[in-house]
Amino acid sequence: MISIGIHRTLATLLTVGLLQPMLFAQAAPHEISTSDGVYTAQQAQQGKTLYQAQCLICHGPSLEGMGPNSPLAGPAFLSKWTGRTVAALFQKTIVMMPATGPGTLSPQHTAEIIAYILSVNKVPPGKTDLPSDPLSLEKIQIAAP
Repeated sequence: MISIGIHRTLATLLTVGLLQPMLFAQAAPHEISTSDGVYTAQQAQQGKTLYQAQCLICHGPSLEGMGPNSPLAGPAFLSKWTGRTVAALFQKTIVMMPATGPGTLSPQHTAEIIAYILSVNKVPPGKTDLPSDPLSLEKIQIAAP
């Protein structure tokens, strides 16, 4: 049943064009990194509220991960994601999360949750919100703080 839901979600995302640029376009050069301040503190605060409602049950109050659920903060998270693009994290989140309803997060809410994840990982905030479109996120590389 979950498999059918994931396939429907992927089909929907392809239909609305969220994944098409990521699947069919050449990778854009990384123009900036998360160290450059790619989200705002306000956006991260909004993401914290969403995280507590949608993610906490599986990933824990400190984003440490629980059971088979991956940590979203700390050395394990950073070693997995450093050097990859924010678009890759965004794609995984928007398609696979939350586990109780994969693909139900809006692009804006997904960006807010990722802003919160970055803040917990001590990535400095900046003056502009993290974008919620995959092409813009493809230009941002995740860097260790």
